[in-house]
Amino acid sequence: MNLLILMLLLLTVAAEVHSEGEDLAPVEIGDAFVLLVCPLKSDSVKWVHGTKEITGNQSSTYKIMAEDGTAKGFYSCESNKKKHYFFIKARVCENCFELSGLTAAGVIFGDLLFTGGVILIVYIWTQRKKDPVSNAPRPPNPDYEALNPKTQNRDVYAGIK
Repeated sequence: MNLLILMLLLLTVAAEVHSEGEDLAPVEIGDAFVLLVCPLKSDSVKWVHGTKEITGNQSSTYKIMAEDGTAKGFYSCESNKKKHYFFIKARVCENCFELSGLTAAGVIFGDLLFTGGVILIVYIWTQRKKDPVSNAPRPPNPDYEALNPKTQNRDVYAGIK
């Protein structure tokens, strides 16, 4: 148990050290576009797609129009000799909607409850339909008698006379 706690602590520290000093840039995904926001504070920002400089846009935001429902590529923004990199690979569509994690968890939980209810109903129904063993019918001929293990003959041809 202590080893597990130590491993979780080390992973947490490693994640904190890795993310120190990095500004996360907001990326907004719309119906048919992806909007990049450069985290570098400046009035003049240079945008680059791959190795080609994008001319005509010096604002801190850049709008990527999706081609065939996908927006992808390697982008960067540069200001005051600092660079911030973006790797975009997003699918966009006009009729899509975003599903939050809480909604997805609610749907899964509701499905589990519904399935459990169906299982419980089937179980109760089958228990009510089953006849108990105590109500088994008697043998049709009252001449039958239970075998006595002391008087039973186990020889091969014992029953033939």
